[in-house]
Amino acid sequence: MAEQILIRFSGDQFEWLAANSKGQPRAGVGRGGGEELAAVCKGRQVVLLVPGADVLLTHVTIPTRNAAGIARALPYAVEEQLAEDIDHLHFARGAQDAEGNIPVAIIRRQSLDHYLDTLMQLGIRPASAYAAPLLLPWQEGAWTILIEDKKALLRYAREQGLELEPESLPPVVNRLLKEYTADEQPKLRVWYSGESAPDLAALDMTGCEMDISPVPETAMAMMAATLAKDTDLDLLQGDYGRQDASSLMTLKPWRAAIALLVLVGLLQLGSAGYSHWQLVQEDKRLAQDIETLYRDAFPDAGKMRRGNVRQQADQKLAELRQQYGRGSDTFLALLYVSGEELHKEKALQLEGLNYKSGTLNLRLRGSDLSQFEVFKQKLLQGREHEIKVEVLSAVSRREGVDGRIMIQERKQP
Repeated sequence: MAEQILIRFSGDQFEWLAANSKGQPRAGVGRGGGEELAAVCKGRQVVLLVPGADVLLTHVTIPTRNAAGIARALPYAVEEQLAEDIDHLHFARGAQDAEGNIPVAIIRRQSLDHYLDTLMQLGIRPASAYAAPLLLPWQEGAWTILIEDKKALLRYAREQGLELEPESLPPVVNRLLKEYTADEQPKLRVWYSGESAPDLAALDMTGCEMDISPVPETAMAMMAATLAKDTDLDLLQGDYGRQDASSLMTLKPWRAAIALLVLVGLLQLGSAGYSHWQLVQEDKRLAQDIETLYRDAFPDAGKMRRGNVRQQADQKLAELRQQYGRGSDTFLALLYVSGEELHKEKALQLEGLNYKSGTLNLRLRGSDLSQFEVFKQKLLQGREHEIKVEVLSAVSRREGVDGRIMIQERKQP
């Protein structure tokens, strides 16, 4: 197995450490610019350490073991914990346990793209990428803290951790400890780099037993040892895991030059050709805007005939009026079925709903995961050939269980 080299961004430079398959360093930590990094990475498997401040580490419970179903439901299962549009985020997941719990790492695509593109310009393609807090040593019954360079990393579960300022450690630890009884309080294993130990008096007031030690070698050496023993939750999954490394390494360094050649070619077409191109693009944009408005109004519409949108819209409105009068509109039908069962349901509370493209999504709150499966069966009872019902997610929280249920009308043959 090729030697591994751990790298991380350090301001406008890089830090790296080469280690063997057992996590033993080959030399000390290196620091330098891109050319130096590219030279030491040749012939080695590259592991990128992503700052904990860029990654949200959490977990969800999804009542399915189907890989495709998990991938589809995962973003919606954690949506309420996020402040951003899920389309702007990348989701990596670990192994699902017997209870259906799945560890999840979430990072902005823009941030991950920045790290990968910067390295790709140097001809470096990481084989894997991990949130730095998950490369701290871990053992059951103890939380690991690393304090270095005016930041602190905390790993408080096998697949959960975060990065924060050292002065924020005591209140954050206190908040996390509220989930534990006095008998369950973990031991705090604190490592620090530097000449002297930091002031941990406020952290000592949490009441946890503390073991404070200087980092034996370097922080990166500690992470290399953890990487060799027990590592999961690689960020390079899905779209980021299937990319062809050879094609990316060939294309990306030339991307700026290619763009410049294209621009020169456009300028050489002359003002007349460029104006024509602008008109064509404007026409396409207007056509797209019209189609978007039409499909927003009529999600289930078939092929749109350009130039005849007004007549098509009038026809669809007439159909909707007729369907509404007969009570056969898909939305109204699904709403009627779910409303009828929700009216009788005592265990679940409706928190919200949305309808799009023939699919009704219900956001519900209950007290137990099994309630969602029971409600699904109530919806399907006597209607198996009419509707399709799926529990997209069920997430346990302190205040209860939040879940999403999808209802669709089955297409008749």
